Amino acid sequence: MVANPLSQEEVTFFKENGYLIKRGILDSALMARAREALWAGAPAQLKRDDPTTWVGPFQEKSDDRESVRYEFTWKYRAPGKEAWMVRLLPKDPVVWAIAEQLLGVGKVQEPERVRGIYCILPEGDAPDHPYRCHVDQHPFHLGVVAYIDTVPPNGGGFTIWPGSHRQFYPTFATQHTFTPTDQAQAVVAQVNQQSYVDCHGEAGDVVFWHHRLGHSAGHNRSHRLRQAVLYDFSKGDLAERQEVATPANLWTDWAV
Repeated sequence: MVANPLSQEEVTFFKENGYLIKRGILDSALMARAREALWAGAPAQLKRDDPTTWVGPFQEKSDDRESVRYEFTWKYRAPGKEAWMVRLLPKDPVVWAIAEQLLGVGKVQEPERVRGIYCILPEGDAPDHPYRCHVDQHPFHLGVVAYIDTVPPNGGGFTIWPGSHRQFYPTFATQHTFTPTDQAQAVVAQVNQQSYVDCHGEAGDVVFWHHRLGHSAGHNRSHRLRQAVLYDFSKGDLAERQEVATPANLWTDWAV
C-alpha cells in the first residue's frame, strides 16, 4: 500500500495545470511484456528489426476495432483486456495510490481493462502541420498515459495545453458528458493559440491529466515508434453524476 504518493506541491501543480508527470514508476518486466505483445500483434508493414518500416502513414486503413490503423496512428486494443495489462497501469501500486489520492480512497472504480497500446508512427519527411487541441467526449475523471519505451522530444508524446482544463470546464453543460455550449469553440480557438507542452519521457513515465484538459496526440518527428498505454480512471458514482449540471467548483467531486 502506497499512501499519498503526491506531495502537496505536486497536487497544487496538478490542480493549476491539469496534468502531472511521474517518472519511472512502472514495472519493467510488465513493460517488456507489453512491448513483446505489441510486436507480436504488429501489422505486416511494421518490422521490429527495421525502423525504416515504422515510418508512416499506414498503407491501408484498418477498421478492426482491436487493431485500429489509420494514417500515423495504431491503436492496438487487443491486449487491453489482459489481467497483466491492468496490473501494468491502473493497478500499479503507485498509479493506483495517486488515483485514490486525487479522487478518494475507496471511491475509484476497479479497472477491467485498459484502452490498449497506442502507437504514433514517425512522420518521416511529411510536411509539418499545426497542433490542434480537443477534449475527450467520453465521461471519466482522470486520464493516464504511460510510456513503455523512450519517447524523445517531438517523438509523438502526449501533448497538453497547461491550465486549459479551467478554461474548458465551464463550457460544458454537464459535469462529465460531452455537452459543449456555444462558448466551447471560441475557447478551442483561444487555447490553440496558447503554448503547449510536449510530454516526452522514458519507459515507466506516466502522465496524469484532468478529463477537461485540452490535449492532442503528438507529431512524431523522431525515428522511434511512440508506444504508450492509456487508461481512464472514474469514480464509482460516475454513472449517476455524469449528467449533473456543471458545478461552479471544478474539484467538487475530487478529493483535493
